[in-house]
Amino acid sequence: MVLSRLKAVFILVMGLVVSLWGRAADLTPAFHKTYANNSLLTVEEQILLRQFDFYLVPGILSEAFLQEDDRSAVSFARLTGDYLGAQQELLQNVYKFNSVRLSSSSKSVKEIKENIRKALNQSVDTGRKAVFLTHSLGGLALLEELVDSSNLRDVVAGIVFLQSPFRGSPIADAYFDNPIYLDKLLGTVIPFFNTSPDTIRYLGTSSRSQFMKENFEAITAITNIPMITVGGVVNGQKSLFTPAVNIMAMGCLEKVFGQCVVRLYSGPYDLSDGMVPFESSKLPGVDFVRLDGADHGETVVNIPFQQYDKARTMTTLLRLLLPSLNPL
Repeated sequence: MVLSRLKAVFILVMGLVVSLWGRAADLTPAFHKTYANNSLLTVEEQILLRQFDFYLVPGILSEAFLQEDDRSAVSFARLTGDYLGAQQELLQNVYKFNSVRLSSSSKSVKEIKENIRKALNQSVDTGRKAVFLTHSLGGLALLEELVDSSNLRDVVAGIVFLQSPFRGSPIADAYFDNPIYLDKLLGTVIPFFNTSPDTIRYLGTSSRSQFMKENFEAITAITNIPMITVGGVVNGQKSLFTPAVNIMAMGCLEKVFGQCVVRLYSGPYDLSDGMVPFESSKLPGVDFVRLDGADHGETVVNIPFQQYDKARTMTTLLRLLLPSLNPL
């Protein structure tokens, strides 16, 4: 009897999950069609969007890619430009939107959540709603904050989640669980980037899968907010992230005679942007875009092998999101 009831519950839950995934639309063709148009937002579109506050939430290692952030002992911003800098320039200086790039933290997710909460409360105080563009860890922090603070969900008009590992990143797993002791080799290095082992563990598949499972109902409620998830796939293409792409695709840096010499990850394997498996970048019931040729870094900073213009991509995603945005 107990087994029969458990089986019935399992079937019910799986049916719900399948139905939620079934609601998600693949916006990739629409993205490319709009992207090819290569035009700025119209005056009418800008007027509609100007009623919102825009918040950009960077991800891990952002401290090393922002000229004004001195928390990292190592800085690459002069070479790569600022993290989400092209998007901020577009929103603030071209479209004249009220846009703020929030301070992120590679050491403390709690700190990122606090900054998000302050931003949302500021929008509440001014009687406005917020639109978020998040990247990687920044998206996980936003999702968790909305799970914890249900009273702030109505303030959010829409979200673009750019390359967030909702079900975790195998690269974070490989940092701790591997035969070459990456955690020991890099453990003395990551503090220079204002990063902590706790944050890397937070990004792992066990941590994220548990969070998604324990907060399934709340996350389902949150996905009523208009949102788009964006994932990159760079398998077989030029990328600075090729070693990590290979780990997630076959478990090792490369195969010799069809076999992994040193296996760093045991699966499940997936296409990825070099940090986030494509399937991990999606949320149940949420429309998604797949960016073939986009690795995890090129969407937010200037690095080799870029396939997509950042400002043009931002405009395209806003056009796709605009019809469903929750008005004031």
